[in-house]
Amino acid sequence: MAAALLTSLMPVQEGMAQTAPQTSFQVAATISEGCLVDNGIPGDGASLGSLGALDFGTASSLSQQTRTSMLVDSAGVTLSCTPGLALIMRIDGGLHASGGVRHMESDAGASLAYALFADASHQQAIGIDASIAVDTLSDPNHISLPIHGRLTLPGARPPGVYTDRLSVTLEW
Repeated sequence: MAAALLTSLMPVQEGMAQTAPQTSFQVAATISEGCLVDNGIPGDGASLGSLGALDFGTASSLSQQTRTSMLVDSAGVTLSCTPGLALIMRIDGGLHASGGVRHMESDAGASLAYALFADASHQQAIGIDASIAVDTLSDPNHISLPIHGRLTLPGARPPGVYTDRLSVTLEW
């Protein structure tokens, strides 16, 4: 037994080297398609503040004009997506929707109906909470939301500032 112990303590001679057991591990990463919404303000990302404004301008209280406008990005929100990603936009009814129609309201409580469209020719209406496809191919690093508005002034409208606030939801 002493001889066996001595042999196990003796250094291994050259040519008789033993190899240590080897094992391995895997390294992986998965890149998935998606979007980045950034307004430069730190936070949880659930609410980004204002996207901008849809302003129909100033008109006489007796006007019966049809006015149009498009969303003007004044808030600095940047939307970037993987090119070709299926991006869907939904817009709620705002603060004053009634009977499936969006309305702006004055401080005095008078209302003014307006409609939203996904195109400048006002052919593709954006209904309340309707799914609207957003182009992610043209400029995937700065995607513009296709929001255009139209209203026809009814005449004999009480003067005042008419406003509404809409919420936009993006899904991908």
